Amino acid sequence: MLNAIVGFSIRHRGLVLALGCAFMAYGILSVYRVPYSDFPNFAPPQVAIQTEAPGLSSEQVEILVTQ
Repeated sequence: MLNAIVGFSIRHRGLVLALGCAFMAYGILSVYRVPYSDFPNFAPPQVAIQTEAPGLSSEQVEILVTQ
């Protein structure tokens, strides 16, 4: 099966090249038409924790919470 695909691609290299260029052009046009709301948010998630620990410094509380 793979030999048939490779053989077809070698015999019809112009067609394969044209299809590749067409798919690439379609992909580039699709990227420009996507609304910005569809792109994922690349900011890492943030968590805010409020706790009381009398007698401990903020660094000590941070170490205890992250463990």
